[in-house]
Amino acid sequence: MELTLSNIVLIIAAAQASLLSLLIFQKHQNLFANRFLALLMGSYTVILIHLLLQDTGYYKYVSQVFIVVGIPLAAFPFHYFYTKYLINRAVIFTRNDWFHFLPFLCFELLLLGGDLSGMIDFSSIALAGPTETPLLFQIFNVAIIVQGLTYIGVSYRLISNYNKHIKDVLSSIEHVQLHWLRNITIAGLSALVLFLTELLLLTYGVNISNFVLSSIVFAVYVYGMGYVGLLKTEIFASPNVEREMDEVVNSESVKIIESSGKYERSGLSEEMAQQYLYQLLQLMDEQKPYLNSELTLSQLAALVGISPHNLSEIINSLRSQNFYDFINRYRIEQIKKDLADPSKLHLKILSIAFDAGFNSKATFNTLFKEQIGKTPSEYRRSLLKTTVEE
Repeated sequence: MELTLSNIVLIIAAAQASLLSLLIFQKHQNLFANRFLALLMGSYTVILIHLLLQDTGYYKYVSQVFIVVGIPLAAFPFHYFYTKYLINRAVIFTRNDWFHFLPFLCFELLLLGGDLSGMIDFSSIALAGPTETPLLFQIFNVAIIVQGLTYIGVSYRLISNYNKHIKDVLSSIEHVQLHWLRNITIAGLSALVLFLTELLLLTYGVNISNFVLSSIVFAVYVYGMGYVGLLKTEIFASPNVEREMDEVVNSESVKIIESSGKYERSGLSEEMAQQYLYQLLQLMDEQKPYLNSELTLSQLAALVGISPHNLSEIINSLRSQNFYDFINRYRIEQIKKDLADPSKLHLKILSIAFDAGFNSKATFNTLFKEQIGKTPSEYRRSLLKTTVEE
C-alpha cells in the first residue's frame, strides 16, 4: 500500500512521541509535572497509531485494538495537569484530580463490557465514508473536541494568569516565563480547531485536505510539547527556579480585582504608604538590593519591613510600576552611571550589566533601548563623543 503524506506524518509523529515518552519517564520524572508530560506523550502515541490504522483501513485486520479509541479523553487532562503542576510545584495528586479521568474510565468500561461494540461495528468505522459514520460515533468525536477545547482553554488561562503576575513578584523572569508552553498550547488548540473545521466541512461533502492539515498541525504540537518540555526540564527542576515560581504562585501580591485591575486595599493609610515609600527609596539608594539578580518581592519586603502585598501596592499605586519595572529601572540607572565612569571604560558593557543585576543579555538590551532610546553601545559611544568634544 502506498503511504500518503498524512500517513507519513502520523508515523513519524507516533515514533517521536513514543521515544519522548520513554525518555522523559525514565530520566526526568524527578520533576513531578514531567510524569504527566510522559503520559501525555504516551497517549499521543496511541492516538496517532489509532489515526494511522483508521486512515489506512487496517482496522479490519486488528479491530480489537479499537479499545484505545477513548484515549483522547485522558490525553487532554494530562495536558492540563502538566501545566498545573509545572506552575504549582505540588507533588501530590489529589483525590479530586481523579475525577478528570471519569469520562475516559466510563467509556473504556463500556467498551470492555461490550455495550458499545453491539451498537457500533468498530471494524467497519475506518471504511465508512464521512457521511456514513454512525451518529453515536459522530457525537463521540464532538465530545472529544469539546473536552479538548475546554482543557486546553483552561491550561491557556493558567499560563496567562501566571505570565500576567510574574512581573509583580520577580525582578528577573527569563528562566521562569512560560511563553513556550503558551505557544505550544496554542498549537494544540489550532490542531483541534482545524480538525473540527475539516470534520464539519466533511459533513457537507467538502474535503479540503483529507485531514492532512490537522494531522500536520497536531504533529507540530506533539513535537513541540515533547521536545521543548524535555529541554526545559533541567531549568525547571532547578531549586532556584522552583523557589521563584513558588513566589509567583503563593505571593499575596497577586490578589488583584479582575474587574478594575487594582490591588485590594490592605487598610494601609496614605500617610503610612508615603512613609514606607520613603523608606523603600532610601533603601534602594543606600543598600542597592537591585544588584541581586534573583531579588524577589518577598525579599525586598523583608528589607523594608512590610508585607509583600503592601509593598506591591505601594509600588503599583504610588510609582505606577510593577515590581519588575521598578527594580530594573534602578539597574538601568546604575548601568548609566557605570558607563559614564572613566574608571570603568575597560569593562565590557555586558559585564557592567551583569554587575548591575541583569542575568540576561537579551533582556538587558531590550529594557535599555526601551528606557533610554538607544542601544547600550550607542549610549556609550555618545558618552565618549561628548567627553572628547569637551
